[in-house]
Amino acid sequence: MSLILISHGEFAEGLLETAEMILGKIPEAQTVCLYPHEGSEDFQQKFEQALAKASGEIVVFCDIMGGTPCNVAMRYLSQLSGLYSGMNLPMVISYVSEEGTEGLIENAKEQIHDVAEQLKNLVSDDDE
Repeated sequence: MSLILISHGEFAEGLLETAEMILGKIPEAQTVCLYPHEGSEDFQQKFEQALAKASGEIVVFCDIMGGTPCNVAMRYLSQLSGLYSGMNLPMVISYVSEEGTEGLIENAKEQIHDVAEQLKNLVSDDDE
């Protein structure tokens, strides 16, 4: 399975670097970034190169739905096992460590926490 992270700016690169800090090298992962001086054609060329390097099932995580990286990747849906927007670190860790997309969206949603609210709950639990 191959994982391609795509984004505006260097978000995808930073996310992969951070995931590898936690999990170790992720050999089947690569990034494609869209820079301010580039257009959709530039990004498409780079994305096609990433697809050519990928092997097996290909899953793509992108930063935001409707942005150029996502719109370009949508043109290749027939070649992909999945295209998911809203990528974040828990998503990447879950995908790599659990080796798949089953439960990926639910797991990503479960990783959103209001820390201040949780701290309030801890303090009120201590008071009881």
